[in-house]
Amino acid sequence: MDEIAARRAFETALKTQQPAFEKLFLARFFGLEFTYTDDACRVEFPVSDFMFNSQGTVHGGVTAFVLDSAMGHLLKHAVGPGTTLEMKVQYLAPVRPPRATCEAKFLRKGQRIAFLEARLWDGEGTLAAVATSTWRVNRAEAQ
Repeated sequence: MDEIAARRAFETALKTQQPAFEKLFLARFFGLEFTYTDDACRVEFPVSDFMFNSQGTVHGGVTAFVLDSAMGHLLKHAVGPGTTLEMKVQYLAPVRPPRATCEAKFLRKGQRIAFLEARLWDGEGTLAAVATSTWRVNRAEAQ
């Protein structure tokens, strides 16, 4: 593992993290970059070896975190904050360096409940994972 890169990512996350969307410690640690359209959230990030499992590819927990984050950020951007009620992840292929991209979209946007989907591709455009999730919209916080 590239310890210098891991320490640099950790130190950067410590210095730049805030208790706000897009700036939470883990988002900063993994180098997540968020962009939005009216109906989608795109997350791009560098794939680093400190994210790897013992097989040399991105750990499934990192993948699930990015998928969940993309969906949560889209919900917050379009409707307001929410809480993940459930999420299903299908792992289709390993995620390898140098970068990965995730895109979240709404399947259905209700007043109290929203259904979302996120897809994650590696740098070569191979679909690596798909997640679907159910979210509760936190209406009191959305105002």
